[in-house]
Amino acid sequence: MEKIEDLQDVWDNGATAPATLTGNDIDQFKQNTNAVRVVARRWLYQGKLHQTPYHVRLLPDQSGLVHYENGDPRTRRLVVMNGDGTTRLTIGVPRVDANSRPEEGYLALPPSSARFGGIEWGCEGNDGYTDYLFDFDWNTGTLLRYAQPTRPW
Repeated sequence: MEKIEDLQDVWDNGATAPATLTGNDIDQFKQNTNAVRVVARRWLYQGKLHQTPYHVRLLPDQSGLVHYENGDPRTRRLVVMNGDGTTRLTIGVPRVDANSRPEEGYLALPPSSARFGGIEWGCEGNDGYTDYLFDFDWNTGTLLRYAQPTRPW
């Protein structure tokens, strides 16, 4: 399986930087380049350059990327893209029991910094009733498991 390489942030002034920059490195980059904000993400896949205006996260197997539908967390849906930028699947707030109200829930971009219930690369969210850490199959969209946090986010 081909992997995505060289994920970069594209800034408002055209400058690029590795998407892995954090904190002080971002501040230093902005100071050095006069960049203000990220306007796109760019990557290499099968030797070709691809770009999206959405903030994306790289899947653990580097086969794809995940972002909020239309770049908007209020959609309550995550989109998984293939390395070539095509849509692989869309994931909505799951219904986990009779109390679930997906239309009132949310999903946060993975990965969560939370680790519980054996979920290592999870997605924080709420089914409209209760907070959960969700674990999806990023190739099929299937909800594999979910776990309740011991305290609210």
